[in-house]
Amino acid sequence: MIRLSAIRYRYPKTGWVLKGLDLSVDHGDYLLVGGGNGSGKSTLGYICNGLIPHYFDGTLQGSVTVAGLDTREQKVSDLLVHVGLVLQNADAQLFNSTVEDEIAFGLESLGVPASEIAERIREISISLGLDHLLNRSPVTLSGGEKRLVAIASVLCLNPSILLLDEPYGDLDWSASKKVRQTLLRINQTGKTIIVIEQLLGNLLEDGAGCLILDQGNVLYQGMPQHIDQALTRIRLLPQYSRRDSKPAGRETILSAQDLSFRIGEKQILTSVSIDLRKGEKVALIGRNGSGKTTLLKHFNGLLRPSAGKVTFLGENVAGKSPSEMAAHVGLSFQNPNDQFFKYRVKDEILVGPQKLGKLRHEWIHEVWQIFDLHGLLKRSPYRLSEGEKKRVSLASILAMNPQVLVLDEPTSGQDVRLRETLATLLAKLENLDFTLLIATHDLEFARAVTDRWIVLHQGRVVADGTPEALWGDDGLVHLGALPPPRDETKH
Repeated sequence: MIRLSAIRYRYPKTGWVLKGLDLSVDHGDYLLVGGGNGSGKSTLGYICNGLIPHYFDGTLQGSVTVAGLDTREQKVSDLLVHVGLVLQNADAQLFNSTVEDEIAFGLESLGVPASEIAERIREISISLGLDHLLNRSPVTLSGGEKRLVAIASVLCLNPSILLLDEPYGDLDWSASKKVRQTLLRINQTGKTIIVIEQLLGNLLEDGAGCLILDQGNVLYQGMPQHIDQALTRIRLLPQYSRRDSKPAGRETILSAQDLSFRIGEKQILTSVSIDLRKGEKVALIGRNGSGKTTLLKHFNGLLRPSAGKVTFLGENVAGKSPSEMAAHVGLSFQNPNDQFFKYRVKDEILVGPQKLGKLRHEWIHEVWQIFDLHGLLKRSPYRLSEGEKKRVSLASILAMNPQVLVLDEPTSGQDVRLRETLATLLAKLENLDFTLLIATHDLEFARAVTDRWIVLHQGRVVADGTPEALWGDDGLVHLGALPPPRDETKH
């Protein structure tokens, strides 16, 4: 189905991203592709569906054939029936007014009859648990819900090869399980599956083949069952260091009081009350669509509540603009592409501190060092891998040295090294009087960097306590607000 021979590729003004790759993927294979940020995983995906060389500029050497077709001689649209690609950035793939229209778009483009389109949408939406979202606009969905819609829009096309770039990145435990089961079921019908992921973990049970890339080179290629000897080099799962927690102060720094929020007829948050004390390290946990991101955007004034209020050091946030609040509450978005507006990484990181009059060069250089950004400073943030973009977005917020650091899915798109580095960094902040609030599906990371969990479920706070007390709580597991502590769907 896919044949790559002696593949070398580089983007404009960069070094070689892939450095001599040979790969054969046969009909009905299930291939897992892993590796760190910037290792060339997404580039490999672009080559397999023709985006390279037809969309991305650069230099491609070697030969690529898909279903016997030379990709250089085919349009990307002509390859669509052979290779369906789910992009790493789900927002880049969604542009219709409703979820139903989004899923139907590709089918309509291929001239599929209306009755068949309706049946395919029904089947895939039920399979992925999207049937209740079909009339919603994609822009109103959570990051995880958007990713499910992107996956559904490609699955509906029924391509011979399904290629998914970080499909589990923003999904909760329940959605991850559904996607895994769906992909296995599709593979059993004879379809070829290629899954690109940062953390392979339990996904090794699904694949029949495994390819690990490291800085454009093949580190491992073979059967997942035989990967054990390479595990110490590949580092498929992070190993977080234990930290000594520091007691939080008694003063409340940030508070939500009976906060409710709705969009049209859709109630997103209902009577949410939360108090964060100075120096606390808190994780906001919950399923896709539970309201986590919506709540975070209230804390720096990006959203205004339909009822209730948010206060910072006792003062109502409603009287302040987001730019005023940025000096106190720094929010790193779930999708880093929504955060960029400069053409160089260096300028992106400096603009916030400069505007706020908080430019401290010693701190800026420490931030660059922490996030390993020296090699990226002259690059455009828009041309980085999704994992590199995440590092830049986190660094740009931390550079402003806010009193409250709010991170929305900070480990999404990050490899093992960067997850461990971020955990170490947040541990260092214990002595700098930062208050930390993160929204995350990565419960291992949350347990490593926070002392208190607040659990949201269907827009309401259903639990508030220590990780040890909440993870594994039978009531929360039965409700579906948390997974079992050893859930097999974790990635």
